[in-house]
Amino acid sequence: MQQSLPTTTLKPLLILLVLFVFIASFIKSQLSSITPLSTAAPESLFSSERAFNMLQQLTFEQIPHPVDSLANRVVEQRLVSLLRGMGYQEEIQDSEICRDFERGFARCTRVRNIIVHIEGREEGKGILLSAHYDSVGAGPGGSDAGAAVGTLLETARLLSLVEQPRNSIILLFNEGEEFGLFGAKAFMEQHPLAKKLQLALNVEARGSSGKSVLFETGEDSGWLVKHYAQTAKAPLSSSLFYEVYRFLPNDTDLTIFKDHGLQGLNFAHAERLPHYHTPLDNLENLDRGSLQHHGNNVWGVLSNIKNVDLGEVEKGNLVYTDVMGLFVISWSESTSVAVSGILVLLLMFVIALLSKQQHLSTKQVLLGLLSTVIILVVSVLVAMGIKLITQTISGSNYPWYSNQLPMQLALWSGVALFGLFIGRMFARGASSINMLLAVSVFWTLLSVISSILMPGISFLFILPAIAGVASLFILVWLIGADLPEQSKVTIHTLVLIISACICAISFMPIAYVLEIMIGYQMSEAVGMVLGFVVISLLPVLTMNSSAADGFKKLLYSVSVLMLCGVGWTSLQATYTEWMPQHLNLQYLQNPKGEVFILKGHQRNQPSDELLSALSGEGELTTIFPWSAWIYHSTKVDSELFEPAIAEIRELASNEYAKKVQLNLSAFAKNLSDLVIYVPIDSSLQSIETNSDSLEYKGEKRAGGYYQYHCRGVSCAETQLILNFSEEKPTKILIASIYPGLPFTFRELYTYRGKKAVPHQNGDQSIVYTELDL
Repeated sequence: MQQSLPTTTLKPLLILLVLFVFIASFIKSQLSSITPLSTAAPESLFSSERAFNMLQQLTFEQIPHPVDSLANRVVEQRLVSLLRGMGYQEEIQDSEICRDFERGFARCTRVRNIIVHIEGREEGKGILLSAHYDSVGAGPGGSDAGAAVGTLLETARLLSLVEQPRNSIILLFNEGEEFGLFGAKAFMEQHPLAKKLQLALNVEARGSSGKSVLFETGEDSGWLVKHYAQTAKAPLSSSLFYEVYRFLPNDTDLTIFKDHGLQGLNFAHAERLPHYHTPLDNLENLDRGSLQHHGNNVWGVLSNIKNVDLGEVEKGNLVYTDVMGLFVISWSESTSVAVSGILVLLLMFVIALLSKQQHLSTKQVLLGLLSTVIILVVSVLVAMGIKLITQTISGSNYPWYSNQLPMQLALWSGVALFGLFIGRMFARGASSINMLLAVSVFWTLLSVISSILMPGISFLFILPAIAGVASLFILVWLIGADLPEQSKVTIHTLVLIISACICAISFMPIAYVLEIMIGYQMSEAVGMVLGFVVISLLPVLTMNSSAADGFKKLLYSVSVLMLCGVGWTSLQATYTEWMPQHLNLQYLQNPKGEVFILKGHQRNQPSDELLSALSGEGELTTIFPWSAWIYHSTKVDSELFEPAIAEIRELASNEYAKKVQLNLSAFAKNLSDLVIYVPIDSSLQSIETNSDSLEYKGEKRAGGYYQYHCRGVSCAETQLILNFSEEKPTKILIASIYPGLPFTFRELYTYRGKKAVPHQNGDQSIVYTELDL
């Protein structure tokens, strides 16, 4: 075989690694939140400072305000006052609503949605702007979803300044999202305005900082993505995000809106994840730049679509991605299939040309393809190994929790180290054009598969495939070009560098966003994405033998970086005051009057100060009859809460059925939850409330109990009818739950330590009793 292309040296690889570092650094900088606008900004612009000032008026005490709590009623009144101050007349939707979930549990609560209807000039479908104004029990919700509420309030102010829009606009400040999307469900199922809507713009949060990410869309929302692309000044989005999000156990209000056929866009920021659902999710820690970015995105899209004829918009979804936060590229899903087909034909043509010129080595191409698969598998295994090693050495499940930089260093350099080593093994002795052909075939195969099965991720492979095929045509031309040798070397090097850089620009942002949105609990996913970046280097790993010593030194250097990252991650403090441990304290009183203080669970070790305050470690035990979780528990002197009072009335009973009316009464002040646990072998069929019939269809639950869960002060007086398929003795459990510990034990808060905070529902007092039916 005649060799007409110059051999590759170590220099292109070193240039590429330097460029990769630059690209990675630039992408990282682009993920920072944007500059907020002050109150001095023109009235026609969204100002995060104005939005923040309204948030301060809503929640200046900065206390938790869960659904149907007295605290949330205060927030409701202030929210109404702010809206009236802008000239709006609100409507309050007061609804008792339930949801029966899979796995044998159901939830009920009372919600009060605040609705503002801005009528359009013309009849037709309208636009919904949605944010939830309740928080979890552990924190004041500065970001989740204070940032969303502030975004809608400032948007409402801007709407009051412009002429009446063509389309009706509904502002929905809903309640109960944190408990199970109840406000959105009540609105969509019960309010007549819901039938007049075509789309929803929803805002959420998973941290206290970061860019506003467009992470989810509704069906047939490609036209909305186009408007986002036109108006977003700092775009951060990708059709890949939603493909990933679909497989995660997370839902937002947009889930409900989509279930009812609405198109839509969903925005969230997600940095500083340890602040999520804790007291640190407060206004002080809310990044004003994140708030500004939400406002820019929502107001930008809304400004474009509020006067669009919604009956004439395009149908269909788009494949799209931002390019390093600078702009958005997009195309239809069908285009992905067509482009992939064209790439296959072009590759076949290139193969024919190379075969004719006698520069095609089938063996080298097949080895190159094999190396791509091996690099990908090894990258996943390396990421998994680094995660397990750091967890083992540190003794923590999340050693990267307080500082992710060393874990990022370990993961990225570890994948690079093993990927480069394996790539060099397979590329040694091969020609760069055959390796480039192998890599291009790899990208093209993946583009074909993804275009058919998961079109939202197809851009990841189509862009590198286009770069690879274009590079192949240039190199084929270069073989027969009548150019000086030095010019051939220069062009050859530039082609390989540009092709690899396009791959890096495609994949590196995805790795960053996975680290932010999902974290290193799924290091394997990050490792796989980084493996794709390493695969793009295969054509430059065909370097001649004179580069061997330099390559070894490079591997040694990368291995040092990996070891430093592993050591740093493993030895650093897992928790800090800024990134604290999530640790709830619970008071538990059982039917015998025995009282226990629970301080974390088997995966959450309490501080030494807290253990000392409770006279030692106590026990690790399954303390709840309905749960298999193992908790750190210490028996203490009884405080003797009054359990919920239950009255039983048997409505019907025979060998085929039993119907029982259950009247429950609990201490109303600050009641958080009322929960009933019914054994799964009790033949329970359904539970009837005032408004719903909740079905139990034989699902098996861990712990052996079905669950009925009512949240809020309205649950203090509850009447239920329990339907069983047969007459048999049944012992149920009734738990009443209150926020915080009893006064006697509140000094334990100080012993939790500065590096630990309550999380989700927060500290609670749980009193349960048994009842024979």
